[in-house]
Amino acid sequence: MLGSTLRITFAFSILLLVYTSGTRLPAQDTTKHRPKIGLVLSGGGAKGLAHIGVLKVLEEAGIVPDYISGTSMGSIVGGLYAIGYSAADLSKLNNSIDWSVLLSDNIPLRNIALDEKHDYKRYLIELPVRQKKVMLPPGLLEGQNLSLLLSGLTWRTAGIDSFDNFTYPFRCVGTDIINGEIVDFDSGDLALALRASMAIPSVFTPVVLDTSRVIVDGGVIRNFPVDEVLQMGADIVIGVYTGFNENVTSSDLNSLDKILSRATGSYGIYDSKEQARKVDLLIGLELPGYTSADFNKSAEIEKAGETVAREHFRELKALADSLRSYGKPDKPAPLPERDSIFVTKVRVNDLHFYDQSLVYGKLNIMRNSYMTRQELQEGIERLFGTLYFDKLTYQFVKDGNGFILNMIAKEKPPSSFRTSVHYDNFYGAGMVINYTQSNFLISGTRLTAAIDISEYPQARLYYRKYAGPRMNILAGFESCLESNLIPGYLDGDEVGYLRQNHFTTELSIKNSFDLNHSAGIGLLFEYSAVYPNKSMQTLYPEAFNFKRYGFAGFGLAASYGMNTLDDLLYPFEGTQVEIYLKGIYNPMLDLKYLSDTVASDASLQSFSKLYVNVDHYGPLGPKLNYNVGFSLGLSTDDYIASDYFFVGGNKNNLRRNHIPFVGYSLGEIIGPDFIRLKLGMNYRLYKNLQLEILGNGMLSSDSFQEMTDALVEFSKESFHVGYGGGFTYNTPLGPLNVFLAGNNKDSRLTWYINFGFTF
Repeated sequence: MLGSTLRITFAFSILLLVYTSGTRLPAQDTTKHRPKIGLVLSGGGAKGLAHIGVLKVLEEAGIVPDYISGTSMGSIVGGLYAIGYSAADLSKLNNSIDWSVLLSDNIPLRNIALDEKHDYKRYLIELPVRQKKVMLPPGLLEGQNLSLLLSGLTWRTAGIDSFDNFTYPFRCVGTDIINGEIVDFDSGDLALALRASMAIPSVFTPVVLDTSRVIVDGGVIRNFPVDEVLQMGADIVIGVYTGFNENVTSSDLNSLDKILSRATGSYGIYDSKEQARKVDLLIGLELPGYTSADFNKSAEIEKAGETVAREHFRELKALADSLRSYGKPDKPAPLPERDSIFVTKVRVNDLHFYDQSLVYGKLNIMRNSYMTRQELQEGIERLFGTLYFDKLTYQFVKDGNGFILNMIAKEKPPSSFRTSVHYDNFYGAGMVINYTQSNFLISGTRLTAAIDISEYPQARLYYRKYAGPRMNILAGFESCLESNLIPGYLDGDEVGYLRQNHFTTELSIKNSFDLNHSAGIGLLFEYSAVYPNKSMQTLYPEAFNFKRYGFAGFGLAASYGMNTLDDLLYPFEGTQVEIYLKGIYNPMLDLKYLSDTVASDASLQSFSKLYVNVDHYGPLGPKLNYNVGFSLGLSTDDYIASDYFFVGGNKNNLRRNHIPFVGYSLGEIIGPDFIRLKLGMNYRLYKNLQLEILGNGMLSSDSFQEMTDALVEFSKESFHVGYGGGFTYNTPLGPLNVFLAGNNKDSRLTWYINFGFTF
């Protein structure tokens, strides 16, 4: 092979010499074999995006490849080019992609099911539990976003099994880590092959083809697949190599990640040198100043690749002109794009922890009907938003005049363990522990138990199951237990406190209209009691002449929720709506006096409460946005004091019945009825640092009639105004929020400090 390559190189050199000397090439016999051009694109992470710039120059020079091979990023660029995407198409794609999202498993909050939004990305550590053991994940990223993009971009290959039938015959390589062998992908699902070829070990999870083949990045063994195009029949090879930095010294390998990266690719470096000797025209893209992780510089890297390729333009043009002497090559037509695909049936792989009906219902793809890419994308978003799956991919299999849609669902482990820590300057420090178990007692269910270990602990238990033809009905059971602190204030100074115990259990059924909207009803049991300390009993002997005061009762609840916010920590746009209405029927009184006697009247009047909260965020510029909000709380006249609304505090350290209101300490305003308005602005100074200012106003009263009168008369005593500003910084251990606020009633300033994700 080496001798043959040398002869080809010598012949190419003679052709090039004749061209550059200005001598006209002699007439050629066009019946002779026209040399075949092989194009090889190496791996290189973000540096591999330079291949797009090289393709622009190749097209300009008139080079039409006969065969293409690639590894890792080179496989993605080469594979898309092989099925008909032009260099301009790839450039447009490169400049439109948000690489930070694509190369992560993060999905927008609006793509998470409403009942799962609260816990999404809330924990510092999340580990799967397999065989009753806490395990490390097989990779940092599943590559869900990347896989879906590749599947969408390769729709035009549906029904084409062999890669030889592409616009340009194509090969890409992976590494089988079981057998330690190179895997040449020449047929099958192109998107799967591309994803396997760039499954960087310890970064992306490997692609499991069957029980005997586990595939990772081809660059582990073959980062520069020249042999592949030679075996396909290439006579002249153009190689584009980014590869690894050849000038590394021991001082450069000064961290664990750098050593692991170099060790993983050590054989690939050696093999690339051997492969490079077989190339006729090598375009080396050293690209100083760029690394394989610089995806935020994708446009610059593409341009840098074009600049380097132009240094070889004379050689490329000479080669193209010499090949024209064999006759003008026919540039093959790209594979036709597909707006829709006729789906004859949908199949789902065997599932171990969830019912297949969940997949069919959430996808909502009808058999024997045309399906657009957008419809499939929305169906996958609905399914993935349940957070029941680590990864969802699909393939098309030819079936008569249509295609079978094969869904491949990788379930999350049946159990997981999550934990995080938090601190605020009201409740202090705490640790949250979360355990989730699938198929507990009933198939297709999910049980979630969480506890906040702190001085004022909290606990929550969820049990849920999707049902209905479209799997949009969510039946659930929820229990919450809280131990809360309610300070007592006199002229703004804390003079004592009450401890509140609150327990709620609700059996509910909800209709999930889509990922962001739901409405439901439930059967409710609630217990709430307060325990004043001695200071409160001494200062207010008539009001707090008891050790314990509370109620217990059954009732009904109705709720509506909407959440289209784009982010949990930094909402930039979207709307959140919460409406909750409950009625407690003839609750039992739980009253124990200081004398240890128990109240003889064991029943109370039925009562009901309504809570409404609306938050809206909208952009004012690329980094500036506004926030407006409205809240309303109403209680019937027969309200129970232990179930008041407790107003005050910032948004990060709230509990049941606690209403945020900057300018006041948590629980400084107490009452059964209130109305609140707020207006704020947020500025994203840096990626993880946000500055914010906020103003809010409130009217609170002991009855709806009093609140109406105060509004009409504009009673200053009933109106409260608060204002403040601060920042949120997202640290590696969780968000840090610091806020300073004041109010219109006194000259005090109140600090709110929160660190980590609260319960």
